[in-house]
Amino acid sequence: MRRRRSLLAPLALAPLALAACAGDPPARVEGPPISYGHLTQLRLDVAGLDFAERDPMPGPNDIGRDLQPSAAEAVRIMGRDRLAAFGSEHRARFTVTRAQILRERQGGGGFLAADRGERLEARLAARLEVVDANGRRLGFAEAETTRARTGVESTPAGRRIAAETLLRQAMFDLNTEFEFQIRRALRPYLVEGPGRAAPPSGEVRREALPPS
Repeated sequence: MRRRRSLLAPLALAPLALAACAGDPPARVEGPPISYGHLTQLRLDVAGLDFAERDPMPGPNDIGRDLQPSAAEAVRIMGRDRLAAFGSEHRARFTVTRAQILRERQGGGGFLAADRGERLEARLAARLEVVDANGRRLGFAEAETTRARTGVESTPAGRRIAAETLLRQAMFDLNTEFEFQIRRALRPYLVEGPGRAAPPSGEVRREALPPS
C-alpha cells in the first residue's frame, strides 16, 4: 500500500501544475492608454477647432479599425488633447489623413510563413489647416509616421496585442512630429504660454466631412 501511494502522488500533483499554468496572466499591451492630456497644449490663434470625424480609407489587410481605440480614433485623441483655440477669428481644422495597421505574412507565403509569424506596419498621418471665415486656407501643417513590427504571433490574441502596442509606439512618433511641424509651418498662429487653459469661447466643434 505504501508503494502504491508513492506512485500515485506525482499523478495527483499533475492537475495542480496544469491549473497553475492556466492561471498565468495573459500578455498585455505595452504602454499606457493613449492620452496626451499631461502635455502642454499647442495654443492656436483661432476662434474654434473643427475635428473631421470621417475615417480615411482602409488599406489591404488593415486591422487598425478593430483596435480599441481604432487607429483613426487614436490620431483624433492626439488632436483633441494637444490643440486649443486661443483667438478671436479664423478656425483650425484637424483631419486624420491616414490611419492603418497593415498585416502581412513573413516569408512570402507558404506553410513556412506561419512559422516566421506576421509583419505589422503602422501608417499614421494628420493635417491641421487654418482657414478664414470664407473657408480660404491660410496655412497648414502635416505630420506622418511609419513603424513596423516583425515576428508577430499568428493568433488573434497575439496579433491584437502586438497591433495595439505598435499603435502606441507609432502614436508617440506622430505626436512628436505633429508638434514639430506645427511649430515650423504654423508659427504665426501659435500663442505661446505655459499651462493648460480653456479657449475663450470654450468652443470645440466636430465636423462631418462629405464622402470623397
